[in-house]
Amino acid sequence: RLLSFVVVGGGPTSCEFVAELHDFLKHDVSRLYKDLLPFVHIFLVEAGPSLLGPFDKALQNYAQGLFKKRDIDVRLGTAVTGVEDFKGDGYRYPARRAMLS
Repeated sequence: RLLSFVVVGGGPTSCEFVAELHDFLKHDVSRLYKDLLPFVHIFLVEAGPSLLGPFDKALQNYAQGLFKKRDIDVRLGTAVTGVEDFKGDGYRYPARRAMLS
C-alpha cells in the first residue's frame, strides 16, 4: 500500500502526471531502491469511457496502449466515491496516496 499511487482523472494533466510519475519511479528511484520496484503500483482512474476525452481517438488509444505497456492500471468508467477508501465499482484501491487532477 505504501508504494501504490492512485491518480484520479483521465485528462491531459493526469495522463502527463502518471507518465512522469512512472518515469521517476522506474528510472530515478529504482537506482537507489531496486528491491522495492516490484511493490510499486500506479492506478489511473477515470469516470468517463476513455482517457483524454476531448482529444482524437488515435491519441486516446496511444495513451491507453502506452500505459498498458508500462503496467499502469487504467480503470475507465470508474467513479471514485471517496478519497479515504478509494472505492469504485466495488473495487478498493490499495493505496496510501491519491492525486486528483
